[in-house]
Amino acid sequence: MNMLARAPATDRRLCLRTILIFFAILATGLAVMTTQCADPDLWGHVQYGREILQDGVLPRTATWTYAAEGAPWVNHENIAELLLAWTVDTLGANALPWMKLVIASLLVTMMITAARKSGASWLSTGILVALMGSCVQFHWHFRPQILTYLSLSAMLALWQHVFREFDATEYTSLEGTQSRLKTLWLLPPLMCFWANSHGGFAAGVAIMAAYHGLLCLNVVRSTGFRHCRFLLSLSIITLVTVAATLINPYGFGLWEFLLAALKLPRPEISDWGSLEFFSSDSVRVWCLIAVAGISLARGCQRRDVPQLIVLALLLWQGISHCRHLSIFAITCGFWIPRHLERLVSSGCETLERLQPDRRSEGQGTAGSLLAGLLLIASVVRLAPLMNGIPVERSEYPVSAMQYMSDRKLNGKILATFNWAQYAIGCFADSTGPLRHSRVAVDGRFETCYPRVITDICFDFWLGTADPSHRYRSPNAPPFDPAKALELEQPDLVLLCREQRPSARVMEQHADQWLLLYQDSLAQLWGRRSKFENPESASHIAESDRQISDIPQQGSVPWPAFPNALNPQERLTMHSVSTANAE
Repeated sequence: MNMLARAPATDRRLCLRTILIFFAILATGLAVMTTQCADPDLWGHVQYGREILQDGVLPRTATWTYAAEGAPWVNHENIAELLLAWTVDTLGANALPWMKLVIASLLVTMMITAARKSGASWLSTGILVALMGSCVQFHWHFRPQILTYLSLSAMLALWQHVFREFDATEYTSLEGTQSRLKTLWLLPPLMCFWANSHGGFAAGVAIMAAYHGLLCLNVVRSTGFRHCRFLLSLSIITLVTVAATLINPYGFGLWEFLLAALKLPRPEISDWGSLEFFSSDSVRVWCLIAVAGISLARGCQRRDVPQLIVLALLLWQGISHCRHLSIFAITCGFWIPRHLERLVSSGCETLERLQPDRRSEGQGTAGSLLAGLLLIASVVRLAPLMNGIPVERSEYPVSAMQYMSDRKLNGKILATFNWAQYAIGCFADSTGPLRHSRVAVDGRFETCYPRVITDICFDFWLGTADPSHRYRSPNAPPFDPAKALELEQPDLVLLCREQRPSARVMEQHADQWLLLYQDSLAQLWGRRSKFENPESASHIAESDRQISDIPQQGSVPWPAFPNALNPQERLTMHSVSTANAE
C-alpha cells in the first residue's frame, strides 16, 4: 500500500520536473535569440501591409517613390507584411515584440520536441537550442525573414516525424517510413504559405529538393528499384510542393524575379557578405560548427549521409553569405542533438564509473534547481525586451523628421538608404504637406526599383565604383556621384553625416543646395531655388534654419513619428533651436 502511494507521487515529481526543464530550455532559447532593435525596413513593411488591408488591393507598381513611379513591384513578403500591419493596427505597436516572441516560441518548441523524439537528452537538447539561438540572433529582427525560419522549422519537424527511423538498407525501416509519408502532404500548403511570406522559400525548395533527392539516391544505391512505391511517393510530393509555390499573385513571375535577383552580387549589403572569420560575432558560429562537427564525427552513421551533405551545403552557403547562417543553425538544431547525445551519454557513463555512489535523486534535484535558475534568468533577460521597440536617436533622424514636419517641408526627398522606409512611415502618418512627399529608393531594392536607378543613388551614397564594395549594372550610366541630385529633380536631401561621400557631394554643390538642418547625425539640404528665394512659398528664413552639432542621444518609442512625439521627446529639438539662436 505504501509503495502504491509512493509511485504516483514520484510520477508527479517527474512530470513537474520535465515541465520545468522544458520551459527552462524554451525560455533560454528565447532569451538568447530575442532582440529589440528597430529594423530599418520595419516602417515600410507595416505601411505596405496596412495599405493592402485598407484598400483590399495588391499594388502592382512601386509606391512612395518619385524615381521609379510606375515600375513593376513583385512583393514576395505579402503575408508577413499583412501580419505586421494587423498586429500594429489591432493590438498596438507594443504588441510587435510579443508577436515575434510567439513565432520564436513555436520555432523553439518544434526544435525541442523533434530533439526529444530523436532520442536526445534534455542536456543535448538544451546545448543545441542555446547555440542555435545565439546564431539566429544575427537576423532575428522585425522582418519577414522570421517566417522563413518558422517555415523551415516546420519542414524539419515534418521530416523528423517521417524519417526518424529511416534506413535504406532495412526493409522494415523503409516500410515504416512509407506508412508515414502521407504526413509530408502537409508540405505543399506549408510551401504555399512560405512563398507568399518571404523570398527565403527559394532556399526551402532547394533544401527540400536536395534532401528528398539524396534520400531517393540512398534507397536506389542500397536496394536498387525494389522500393518503387517509396521513390514514386516522395517524388510526387516533391513535385506538388514545388508547384504549390506558384500559387501566389505573380505565378511564374515570382520565380523569374527571384532567379534574376539571386544572380546579382550584393557587396554593398552586409547581409549578403561572407562571414568574418575573426570577430566577436563569429565566435558563436564557430562554437556551433565545432559542436556539430565533433558530434557528427562521433555519431554519424551511414544512413545519415543525406543530412550530412545538406548540412555541408548549408554551411558553405552560410559562410559565403552570412544571412544564410540562420538556416544552417536552425537545421543543426533539428539534426544534431541525437548525434551530440552519443557524446553526452559517453561522458555521463564515464562520470558514473568515476563516481559510482552518486544518488540519482540528488542528481535530479540539482537538475531541477539548475533549470529553475535558467528559467528565472531568461525571464529577467526577456522582460525588458517586451516593452515596445526603442528607436535610437543616434541611428535614425528623429529630430530631422520633426523639423521637416514643423516647417511643413515636403516634396521629392533623396533619403539615405537605411532611412528611406522610416521616412515613408512619417509621410504616411502625416496629415499635413509631408504626406505628399516621396523618396528616391528604399529597402525594397530589386523588388520594384530598376537597377539603373539604384546604381545612380548608390553612386551618391557610397561614392565609389569599386566592384569589391558594390555592384553596378552594365546598363548603368557612367559613375557620377552627383547624378542623383538631378534624377527627377529632388527637392530635399536627407543624409547621414557618417556617410562622407554623400556629405562631400553636397558640400561641393553648395551653390545649388542650402543646408536647412543639421545635428550630430543628420543633415537636411534643400534646393536654393526653392527654399532660399524669399518669393517662393517654400522659403525658409535664415532664422528658421537649425544648424548645430547637438548630440542625438536617447531613444523614443517606435514608430517615432513626428506627430506621435510628446513634449519630453521633443527636448532635443528644443536644444537645437536654443543652440542655433545662441
